[in-house]
Amino acid sequence: MASTVHVSGLRELNRAFRNISGDLDKEMKASLKKAADPVKQRAESLALTKIANMPRSPRWAGMRIGVTAKGVYMVPRARKRGGPGRPNLKALLLNQSMDPAVDEKQDEIVRGVGDMIDNLSRANGF
Repeated sequence: MASTVHVSGLRELNRAFRNISGDLDKEMKASLKKAADPVKQRAESLALTKIANMPRSPRWAGMRIGVTAKGVYMVPRARKRGGPGRPNLKALLLNQSMDPAVDEKQDEIVRGVGDMIDNLSRANGF
């Protein structure tokens, strides 16, 4: 099963910030991406070093962070361009790159989200 860091009340927090100001919502999304950046960097590094033949096609090691109302996600930046592909790549990326990166960086994520909430609250008079 994929590693996950759960932030209780994130959906409600998103809604509250969105109701206060659209700019605040944008700031929060940017801050969540920033908090997830250490995981992205670690996942990219692990993909290149732990997955066989990945250095031959490093574009698949690149990750992208996204933010939705439900939370933050990470997916490969590259998209398939035809050809036979590598059917086991999804499992390899999850098991050898993404999940270990989340596990290793969990404390940083929690700290980053906490800092984000503190900074946005302080900047907006809460």
